Amino acid sequence: MKTKITLLTWMAVNNDPNALESLLKKLGQKYDVEKVIYLYQKEYAEKLEKAKPLSSAINPVEVNVKNPTAHKEIYEIIKREILPMVNDAPNLFINVSSGTPAMHSVWLILYAGGVFPDATRLISSQINRKTGGTTCDNVDFPIDTYLSELRRYEKENPKEAIYKPEYVKSDARKKALEQIRAYASIQGVPILLLGERGIGKSRLVESVVSKIKKKDVVSVACGTLDSNLAESAMFGHKKGSFTGATVDKKGYLGEADGKILFLDEIQDLPKGVQRKLLRTLQDKKHRYRIVGDDKESTADVELVCASNLTDSELRKKLDPDFYDRISFYRVVMPPLRECREDIETDWNEVWKTVRLDSSQKDAPMDKYLEKYFKTSKLSGNFRTLQSIAYQFIAWNGKKTIEEILKNLPADDSPNGTFDVGEFSEFQNLTWKEATKLFQQKLAEYSCGKYGTQEAAAQKLDCTSKTLQNAMKR
Repeated sequence: MKTKITLLTWMAVNNDPNALESLLKKLGQKYDVEKVIYLYQKEYAEKLEKAKPLSSAINPVEVNVKNPTAHKEIYEIIKREILPMVNDAPNLFINVSSGTPAMHSVWLILYAGGVFPDATRLISSQINRKTGGTTCDNVDFPIDTYLSELRRYEKENPKEAIYKPEYVKSDARKKALEQIRAYASIQGVPILLLGERGIGKSRLVESVVSKIKKKDVVSVACGTLDSNLAESAMFGHKKGSFTGATVDKKGYLGEADGKILFLDEIQDLPKGVQRKLLRTLQDKKHRYRIVGDDKESTADVELVCASNLTDSELRKKLDPDFYDRISFYRVVMPPLRECREDIETDWNEVWKTVRLDSSQKDAPMDKYLEKYFKTSKLSGNFRTLQSIAYQFIAWNGKKTIEEILKNLPADDSPNGTFDVGEFSEFQNLTWKEATKLFQQKLAEYSCGKYGTQEAAAQKLDCTSKTLQNAMKR
């Protein structure tokens, strides 16, 4: 029994329908061509009539390309209109030889980006004008790009919500991801990721950094390390080196040999371990000593550290020399409230990861949720979105989105206080001007914290009109 395939091809201007007929015959020797997605431009509709009798599998799709040499235009049309047609195709063949050179290039770009189904194959067909025969060759294009690695990871780990660089709109997130890409490509230099809780630092390391470096990750939550045994946990120990050491232990550093050692919550790593790890990092061979061992060991590790503290806070917590060594490449991941252009995409991705099979396929959205995303502080970042998603799943069909949002837990800042930012913005203002600015900030913060103007007004013991007027100032 022949394998069923789907063929995706542009209409060939010069040789059609002979080119398509020859290709179908060639493929038909090995495969059952179940469907042909046949892309054509309006001006070539007459040629289409000649191609229709060739096979009932042909599905003509008109593509409104104004300039067939414009890469960007072709790319956007294919991505927007054609990709949804082939996302579920189990055996997709793409003929890259028909169409303009720009069209050829777009197929290669998209394929390298990993957007097509896993089993997709690129082929090239050519008619021998002397013999009339047709060649059909595989196009070997094994390019492992950044995006393709991310796509593969996403397919392998469908429940993991990760950043999708190709959909990023906010400048703040673009900048951070560009820094990660640049820094992760450098071998042997530590990376420090800073960002609020729930921003997805672990996912970034395990999906993005890991794929760029092509190395597995050994993750350590420093906050869970016993202060008395932290050195043993990090560097390992020999049997009998201390009470309770009944067997040899490799330690996280040894486990991470040839891999990425990811130290999350780095501010919780004991000072003694920081200094010992610093000596290892400064050594060209990354030598260290296992507890109770009289010989030195080595570990070829790529170090990535993360913290939910600000840079100034982290400096105070860590050994100064250790901080300097791990912060050559420092990336601050912006919170969701600074990337509001991306929140709708984030929300859709989070919904995919948490929804049950019985839940609605598309993420819920209406004017109340749009307003919430525009005004809420979202202090939990992705975790806040996950919390909202789980509430929707629990109350699906029983409560409206407005009702669900009104009953969400207060979206507090990390310290539970109102953060007006730097007081420098109040400088050179009169008392009246500064008061108006503060009222505006308080109104915006409260509406974000409690979800709606009505809820915020109730908490502040004022009217919704008062808050409305304050935000207009």
